[in-house]
Parts: sequence; structure tokens; C-alpha cells
Amino acid sequence: MLSSLHTKQFLKLLSLIIGLSLSIGLFPSLLANPDQFDGDIYYADTVSQNRNRTPQRPHPDLHVPTVPAKQDITVFSNAPTDKTAYPYIQTTINFVEGHLSLKAFLSDGTEVAYSTRGEHLRYSKCYGDLCIIVSQKNLLGVSNTSTEWEKGHIFGEERYEVAMGHKAALVASDRKLYIYNSYTNHWETISLEQETLSAFANLYDKVAIITSRRILVMDLTTEMQYEQNLLLRRIYQFEMRDGFINFYSGSKLWMFRHQTEAFEEVDLTD
Repeated sequence: MLSSLHTKQFLKLLSLIIGLSLSIGLFPSLLANPDQFDGDIYYADTVSQNRNRTPQRPHPDLHVPTVPAKQDITVFSNAPTDKTAYPYIQTTINFVEGHLSLKAFLSDGTEVAYSTRGEHLRYSKCYGDLCIIVSQKNLLGVSNTSTEWEKGHIFGEERYEVAMGHKAALVASDRKLYIYNSYTNHWETISLEQETLSAFANLYDKVAIITSRRILVMDLTTEMQYEQNLLLRRIYQFEMRDGFINFYSGSKLWMFRHQTEAFEEVDLTD
């Protein structure tokens, strides 16, 4: 019994000695070959290699277009009070924006396209029977009576005001008035000589323009213009009717009759 116990203890001691001997023998080999590890030593080496690399810069996107400087285009607001009773106006023409193009679809289904390649559109709108475009290069108009875009001549002014009517549209700069006539598909240019625009209105085939110095009435069907000097007076109210246009200035009224195509001066103090 005692002999058997000593034998078991001896075997355990022998196993422990053999195990320690094997571990001590393998330790120098592991130190000489650290690549056998899959742990922290390999990870630390990877981090050090990444730190020594030159950081790569991202490739620039050469297809991003340059953003143009913002230019001032505002919707024109009449200074005199407009008492015109405008009927409900439904847009009969519309825009569809495509890739580098702008297409107008007329009331009869006709498609009129314009290439916008190389241009920055500053303003575009359809109203009534017409559409206009203002870019940094061109003025453009199209209507239900046209088959192509009509270009107007602009001179690169930075500031514009835009007003839309049913049959005509206005683009005004500090020096010029550009009026698009949907009947004739034509841009009319009116020079502003030491005067400022006060009002613009369009009812059917007539256009009324009021400046600080004069009144202009345009007949769109004939392209005729009729002028009245204000004699240093100021128009504070106007109204357009089917047969006449009234311009009020204090105790004085200038009436433009469609039938006679002339201005009549009326004294309101009588």
C-alpha cells in the first residue's frame, strides 16, 4: 500500500519536471520567431507601418461646376396703385427642365427646346401665354404664337427687375426696358434717359408703362407706342379697362382711349 502511494507521487513529480523542461526548451525558439504570434505583437507592428506611410490625398472631383457670383434679379413691384380688375389668368404654356436644356410645351403640344449648355440661368418663368428666360448671356422669350425662342439684346447689366403679364413680359435694368411681345414674338427695347420705372401692367393687347417722366402705352398687335409727358407730375394710381386706361395725378386725369389711340387730359376739380 505504502509502496503504491510512493509510486504515484514519483510519477506526478516526474511529469512536472518533464513539462517544465519542455517549456524552458521552447521559450528561446518563440522569442527568435515572433511571427508565430497572432496577437498584440503583430498588431503593434502593423500600426507602426501605417504611421510611416505617406498619407494619400483624395482625388479632386474635376466635374463640379464653378458656382457663379450671385446677381440681383427681383420681381418688380408697382409704385402707383394698380386698380385694374384682372381676370383669372390660367397658364397655357409650361417649362420642363432637362439635362442642359429647357423645353417649353405650347398649348397645342408643340415642344420648343433651348440648350442651356455654357449658360447660368438667372430667372425663368411661364405666365399666361408666354415664358421668358434670363441668363448671364441672353434674354429669351417664347409664346403660344411662336415656334422658336426669340433672343433679346442685353448688355450684361447685373441688376434686373422682372414683371410678367398675360401677353407681355418686362425685364428692366437701370438703363433699359426690355419688353417681350407674345403677339409678335419680339423683344422691344426702350431706353431710360435720366428716368426711373414706376409701373408696368399688361391687360390683353395693351401695355401701360409709367416712369418718373412719362406715360407709355403700347399696342401689342401693331407694336405702336403712344407717349404722354408728365410735366413733373407723379402718377399715384392707374387702372386698365377694356376701352380705356386711366392715369391719376392729384386733381388731373390722363385718359388713354383705345378707340382714338390718344391721351385726353381731364381736370377733376371742375
